[in-house]
Amino acid sequence: MKFRFNVNMTPEDYLEFNRIVMSEMPAGKKLVKTERIIISVFTVLGVILIMLNEAGSPSALVAVVALLLSAILVQLLITPGMKLFVKFNVKSLTKAQGKMPYTEHSVIEFYDDVFVEISDDGKNEVKYSAIDNFYVNDKLVAIFINKMLAYTIPVASFES
Repeated sequence: MKFRFNVNMTPEDYLEFNRIVMSEMPAGKKLVKTERIIISVFTVLGVILIMLNEAGSPSALVAVVALLLSAILVQLLITPGMKLFVKFNVKSLTKAQGKMPYTEHSVIEFYDDVFVEISDDGKNEVKYSAIDNFYVNDKLVAIFINKMLAYTIPVASFES
């Protein structure tokens, strides 16, 4: 064994991981971009329908302005809204499953050709060749094994 980390994930660590996935990783950026495009398309369709039905009336102008302002507001709130969605999702998953949607306590050991996560749920062995990506910031290290799934090590774990 080369390295061993006692990992204690907190809800804040989980939220930070999800923020990273949604705002900094390619798969999350693509999802947010797709949502922005869909909102824009529906806004344009709404404007067209309003203009066709009420062609130039003052109420049509008010409706178009309201729709455009709403769309702009939604576009601005997509990224912060993701964080709220994740918080809500964590609470609902925890309530439904009776436990957090992530491994709260584990040990991650790094060897020459693999790393192993040992937790109450079992033992997972991952070859380094299976690693898709890394992410490091001042709060955590994420070792991605696919575009959305990662082994996450909070910075506090490096003290162990």
